[in-house]
Amino acid sequence: MTATPSVRPLGPRLLVDVAAADSWLVIELHGELDIATVPAVVEQAETAIAMAGAPRLALDLSRVSFCDSSAINAFIRLWKRLRGAGGELALLRPHRRVATVLRRTGLDRVLRICEALPA
Repeated sequence: MTATPSVRPLGPRLLVDVAAADSWLVIELHGELDIATVPAVVEQAETAIAMAGAPRLALDLSRVSFCDSSAINAFIRLWKRLRGAGGELALLRPHRRVATVLRRTGLDRVLRICEALPA
């Protein structure tokens, strides 16, 4: 990544690192995405979207151990918001539990899920 991440806790079960990499803003999530933690993640992502205009936003899910329906809803809302603004959303390296949820909901056929930042 090209910038030093700014690590901050979003409650007792989630840490967030934010950094710029190439033309992407990368939000690395560490912990659980649930009804208690998702609002803060969405707020942080929405702030980044507003500041950057039409950014390319990547959520690194490799260290997310749990993901409930509120997180799925947030992924969809962020994807729609970014797409409407001419931006992109990528979900990076989802933990196998999260990847299973994405597959079962069919979001793996709609959202960009990848192992590395797209070029």
